[in-house]
Amino acid sequence: MKIKLINSFFLLFLLLGMVVSAQKTPYTIRSSAEFVDSKGLPLSQTNPYTNGDVLLTYAKGEKLDKIGFQLFNSDLSLSSSTTATVKALFSNKKSYFDRVVVMNKKSYILVREVFRETKSEGMSAVEFSPSTLEVTGQPIKMFQSSRGIIGGSRGYSGSTSNDKSKIFYKYILFNKERNDKLNKEELGFYMFDENMKELWGGEYEMPYSEARMTRLDYQVSNDGKLYYLIRVSDSDQRGSDSHFEILVYQKDKKGPKIIELKLEDYTLTDTYLYEDKTNNIVVAGFYSKKGNPSTDGAFMVKLDATSGKFTKLGGGYYEIPSDLIKSFMTDRQKEQLEKKEKKNEGNEKKDLGISNLEINKIHFLDNGSTIIVSEIYYVVVSTHYNGKTTTTTYDTYANDIFVFNIDPAGKLVWVKKIPKRQHANDAAGEGLSISSAVKGNSVHIFYIDHLENFDLKENEAPRVHLNRRGGYIAGIEIDEKGNVTKHNMGEAAQYETNFYTRKFIDGRKNNLVAVERKKKKNMLFSIDIK
Repeated sequence: MKIKLINSFFLLFLLLGMVVSAQKTPYTIRSSAEFVDSKGLPLSQTNPYTNGDVLLTYAKGEKLDKIGFQLFNSDLSLSSSTTATVKALFSNKKSYFDRVVVMNKKSYILVREVFRETKSEGMSAVEFSPSTLEVTGQPIKMFQSSRGIIGGSRGYSGSTSNDKSKIFYKYILFNKERNDKLNKEELGFYMFDENMKELWGGEYEMPYSEARMTRLDYQVSNDGKLYYLIRVSDSDQRGSDSHFEILVYQKDKKGPKIIELKLEDYTLTDTYLYEDKTNNIVVAGFYSKKGNPSTDGAFMVKLDATSGKFTKLGGGYYEIPSDLIKSFMTDRQKEQLEKKEKKNEGNEKKDLGISNLEINKIHFLDNGSTIIVSEIYYVVVSTHYNGKTTTTTYDTYANDIFVFNIDPAGKLVWVKKIPKRQHANDAAGEGLSISSAVKGNSVHIFYIDHLENFDLKENEAPRVHLNRRGGYIAGIEIDEKGNVTKHNMGEAAQYETNFYTRKFIDGRKNNLVAVERKKKKNMLFSIDIK
């Protein structure tokens, strides 16, 4: 990959060694006392509150009379444990627990209803108190579909706006046509405010056939609009060229506003749609030059709400330097890449790239910069036939981490590579991958690794860490200047749990929280960032 002069200012940082700190770290790991599952039900959700408290919800789909709640204080002590009973509020026997939604001032139990006589489904909300955990109202009917929904309970998807003032629900109706070239999907879209008052909603036919359209991502904006990112093939033929569009749904509009997203002569390999701190709708992701199967760099474009057009932020495209790609490899591995690079010199389509790079999380720093945290992640499926039976095996890999810092003007400040090799002999890879958080203008990344990888040199490749084989908890701190500090947070085995770092979510108090199993009991953990 060629290094453009525009990126030369940050190359000074690329080969800086990681500062090792095995004794003093900016992290503290706390845990609650052991506790038993509420009413013997499986854990359904973990919801952190803004004050640091954490609500755990336990439920089975059919158990409306047994929705268990456990509320933990910010110090991880169990505050209360109770069961919410909502079954008596529903005369429909085909009523099932769907999920819990925690807004700014109100919280709801959402219940899915199936109506046999009309072969349709719907959703209702029942308010409960986040402090007493008691049900406080009667069911509020949210919507009812016109016909059956694909996937049943798995056919729904819900999310809230960033400011927790809006809640959105969608579902996919059974197809009218069996032929993908003829069928246009119909989706139910409904937007509500915090009081469960419908702002807008209905069932919408997609503008393209299933053969041409792929749904990628969506974002609910703070002002109650829905932005839906899709890929559209230029024809029904497999392998045809394609482009990207944003479908904008809003109040008092019967159909979407269609905005085409053009990225010059590039192919998008991964996309992520979000609303930033200043309420701009942004599409970020990775691109490759046409003809190159590997990722060449990251991109970020902003939607101009007035003109309805996308504009590049600053440079718009952020190529990953070849020196960075070749770092933390053995001399032999680096030599092989350099031979390949020299052979392809002058052919931009065959520049060095990175395969299977995916966005893991996007964060915003206090200074207005955007942090893109990405990881090489993929699953290899192998099928073996011994003459009698066919066996399929799965291998999941979670490898190097790449972190991009893009300033408010859209200029790339730095990009960092964190060397990592993780492997699991299954398709889930639960013990692999990472969690991340930001505090102030620094980003923090956590994962389980092999101890021998703690102090790698620039010409060393990391040793593979196998899932469920012990390891230590690595904490990576990157400040706003791009200085990388690696912390040893201790052996994961000391907690006598799986300690799946990928399951840790934002605890909303400069921490990450997750429930981990310990034999037949649970413990609530918090990784605190000082």
